[in-house]
Amino acid sequence: VICLRPVKKTHALVKKTHECHYFDIWVMLHPASQHKAYSTMIRLRPVLLPVVLVLFLGACQSSEEQAEEYFQSALTLLAEGDEDRAMLEFRNVFKFNGFHKEGRKAFADLLVKRGDISGAYGQYLRLIEQYPDTVEVRQTLAELAMGNGNWDEVERHGRAALALSPDLPGVKAIGIALDYRAAVQQRNSGARDKLAAQARDLIAELPENLVLRRILIDNGLSSPDPQTALVDIEAAIALAPNNLDFNTAKLRLLALKEDIVGVGEQLKVMVARFPEAVNFKTALIQWYLGQNDLDGAEAFLRAQAGAIDGPVDGHLGVVQMLNQTRSRDAGREELARLIAANAGTANSDVYAAFLATMDFEDGNSDAAIAALQALVDAAAPSDQTRKLQVTLARMLNSTGKRDDAKALVETTLQADSGNVEALKLRALWYIAEDRTGDAILDLRAAQGQAPRDPQIMTLMAAAYERDGNLDLAGEQLAQAVETSDRAPAESLRYAKFLSQQGRPEVATRVLTDARRLAPGNLDILLNLAQIYTATGRWTEAGEILEVLRKIDSPQAKEAATRLQAAILLGQGRVEEGMSVLESDALDSGGDARAIAVLLQTQIRAGKLDEARSFLDKARADNPDDLDLLLMSASLDALEGKQAEAEAAYREVIAKSPKAQEPVRLLYGLLMGANRADEAEAVLDAALIEQPNSRLLLWTKAGLLEKSGDTDAAIAIYEQVYAANSGDVVAANNLASMITTYRNDPVSLDRAAVIARRLRDVPEPAFQDTYGWIEYRRGNLEEAVKYLEPAAAGLPNDPLAQFHLAMAYADLGRQTEAIALFIRMLDMTEGQSLPQIAIAQARLDALRAPQVEAPTEATTGAATEAPTVAPATPPAPGSQP
Repeated sequence: VICLRPVKKTHALVKKTHECHYFDIWVMLHPASQHKAYSTMIRLRPVLLPVVLVLFLGACQSSEEQAEEYFQSALTLLAEGDEDRAMLEFRNVFKFNGFHKEGRKAFADLLVKRGDISGAYGQYLRLIEQYPDTVEVRQTLAELAMGNGNWDEVERHGRAALALSPDLPGVKAIGIALDYRAAVQQRNSGARDKLAAQARDLIAELPENLVLRRILIDNGLSSPDPQTALVDIEAAIALAPNNLDFNTAKLRLLALKEDIVGVGEQLKVMVARFPEAVNFKTALIQWYLGQNDLDGAEAFLRAQAGAIDGPVDGHLGVVQMLNQTRSRDAGREELARLIAANAGTANSDVYAAFLATMDFEDGNSDAAIAALQALVDAAAPSDQTRKLQVTLARMLNSTGKRDDAKALVETTLQADSGNVEALKLRALWYIAEDRTGDAILDLRAAQGQAPRDPQIMTLMAAAYERDGNLDLAGEQLAQAVETSDRAPAESLRYAKFLSQQGRPEVATRVLTDARRLAPGNLDILLNLAQIYTATGRWTEAGEILEVLRKIDSPQAKEAATRLQAAILLGQGRVEEGMSVLESDALDSGGDARAIAVLLQTQIRAGKLDEARSFLDKARADNPDDLDLLLMSASLDALEGKQAEAEAAYREVIAKSPKAQEPVRLLYGLLMGANRADEAEAVLDAALIEQPNSRLLLWTKAGLLEKSGDTDAAIAIYEQVYAANSGDVVAANNLASMITTYRNDPVSLDRAAVIARRLRDVPEPAFQDTYGWIEYRRGNLEEAVKYLEPAAAGLPNDPLAQFHLAMAYADLGRQTEAIALFIRMLDMTEGQSLPQIAIAQARLDALRAPQVEAPTEATTGAATEAPTVAPATPPAPGSQP
């Protein structure tokens, strides 16, 4: 046995001192053989000596030499196309020489080629720390930082490169980019154009420079004709085909150009290039559907789904598409095929559960729940089983069996405390029960498991909104948009929130971003059109109109007609607008919606005769249409034909006892004629047919309140609120009723919990409710913060003035309180509101000290007046 043992010594032949390895060679033999072995070694010395010398010299290579060998090996492997092994060799280079400049740069370049920009950036940074004057590395860092939008780093490395080699063409490009950005920030269009011209000149020398292309693209997109940027975008995509910004910019331009075919082709390209981006797939499906190409949509989804026994999500997408575009039977047939192909596997249970969900949606709730319960009972505990349990819980909850649903969710969470779907469902219940703190805790736990789930963010926003924290709600909705890659549903939800906050410009930007990725989405287009018409942006509305006209679907065509009429009417071109609506109504074949829009427009324009003439003709063509009969009754009422209107309303109710609108209209007609008993009888009969009607219940509550049965009225408001606690108007009305007629601390605290969502809503009626609740709870300064804008926003509402006057009086702001009490009493002259007597008493008390005891002016005269009740709530069914 030959043993090689390392020995630490200093080699005399090497100029630098290194740790070299000598090797002792020892022959381990039986003692009787030692002499023979020694003789043998002497004879073999000419052979052994070269071997030992080779081992000796190899062991004494310097670290730099070994690093260089690995570097050359890496280059050889790169030349052979073996990048993976080259990566290993590069890492070996740095083990022996962390300052190997060429190796570090080649390694970073390879990382860029492989798409690891973050890793490459780190390598370039290390290189520039070691060799700060390497201009090409400074240039590369600036270019990479520009691609990531990190302009602080662009500035740092770009300016350093300019100081080193200002005449280098690539460095010049960075200098132009820095100056161009400064011009953009300064809104100096002249400087921008000049710098873009310089970029155009330099790109002839550097045709593959993406820095220059970015300048030209941005300047083109900002020009009066954004389509001029398309040439540079195409050139940039040719250089960097997987760059998301360039591809998205092209999609946007095609959408603006209304090149529907081009949009579809670009979406197909982007789906292939960015397979993980779900939003592009969704947009492509929407594009197919917008073209009525159902076969294309189905083929695309099937290709995405893959093998029939593969993951279930893609195949369920096919089923959903079939349900929406073909028929429910087509969806069921697909599920049957999937269940058969996956028999005996967990996938089969998933498809069976989806089939049960379809049964549930189709009204077969008992059968669906039984089928799903059987699946749950037969399944062994697993993640899949817990998914089935949550699905079953949702069904039970929808059928009013919330206790059973809650028990099932608790069982699921006991087995898996981090189950995301169960936590989301429980949080939804907590929000409905106004337990927002508990909801937020559950949602944070769910977010820990699924940090990029937009639904969690949406629920979190709902919890914050219910809690009255609109800033945090908005942040969550914005994050949901970002995380979902600006998906239509999340974008529409956030845009609605922004519009309600009085921020239509921001809402427009959100919808515009979503439209770039889903240019054919009808909901996005219609919401944009609504904002444009509401804000008088007729040019943008007209552009949406042209897009709608090119979408081949009945919904788009109908929307285009309505939008065209809205634009004309909004511009004061009334005759042209009504002509469009009339043509639409005639072409609709008696469609009640089209006729209703025309009639409403004619009535608003005071053209009752024209409305009557058109409606009579429509009824002659469709004599059995109850919608047209209802319109005729309403027109009779406007024309003063009360008897005819009443008869028509009663006919509609008799033929359609589940309809709410004719009941509401007849009730109003009878009340207006001082026939209250008959009106109440109509209402009670309708509630037998429709016991859960929100509209009818609110009407009944108003009657009860007027008759003095306030407890019964509050009970009805509680019933409406329990049915949908997310209804902000229901919350406002219930909270107002409680603080109007109840004084105990428990009731006031409950009203405060219900009304806290109104805290930051810029709606005077809601501010008045919330402010008055704060007043009743003794928080005077807080109350005034809300009552002041409420009174200003409701200048003709005597109760809003009364509420603020009461707060001013208790705060000692005597002059302001007196002025408001006088204003309120002037406004209510001849009325019988209970607040009138209270206002008069407080006014007298405030005036008296001015003469008799001035020092008592600010002592809180509220103690001398009766306990005040707040304003009555909005009329049943009223909207803010």
